[in-house]
Amino acid sequence: MENILEVKDLNISFHTFAGEIKAIRGVNFELKKGETLAIVGESGSGKSVTTKAIMRLLPPGNSEIKQGEILFEGRDLAKLTDKQMQKIRGQDISMIFQDPMTSLNPTMTVGKQIMEPLIKHQNMSKSAARERVLQLLKLVGIPQPELRIKQYPHQFSGGMRQRVVIAIALACNPKILIADEPTTALDVTIQAQILELMKDLQKKN
Repeated sequence: MENILEVKDLNISFHTFAGEIKAIRGVNFELKKGETLAIVGESGSGKSVTTKAIMRLLPPGNSEIKQGEILFEGRDLAKLTDKQMQKIRGQDISMIFQDPMTSLNPTMTVGKQIMEPLIKHQNMSKSAARERVLQLLKLVGIPQPELRIKQYPHQFSGGMRQRVVIAIALACNPKILIADEPTTALDVTIQAQILELMKDLQKKN
């Protein structure tokens, strides 16, 4: 089976007042289509830095990919322009972040937030995007999607908010879904439900 993602000899540094901090040194891994890959390490070992580097979401100015390649379908993401990366981010590679509360915009309805990538990347009309949002809400196990589509994040529980974040990440049928500790902010029973949901979605999609 072919590799969809290859990270080769990745080295990332942060430039601080105290000097250079070598956050990632010589990281290598590969991901095949349909495969689940877990990156395991203690707190502060660089898991989030590695995944954010793949998405090119490291803070500009003080972070630097010193060497190495991040090959997605043969293209080195580290060498793409911001504009080229915008087309890949959300469409081909999506990410679920640790805390659903900070991932969602409190001033926008949940429906609008899931619609955004559909209109931006898939050029869908508003009515087609709305239908897709209803499908996604059902897919991630949110009941009464016709009602929920009009509601705001504060009207959802923590587990339901994380389901919304997963729906946004899945909106454009990405080839890679990165989950950065997606259950950390949730209680243990909800954590199990979210992980089961993700395994189920992987089988379906």
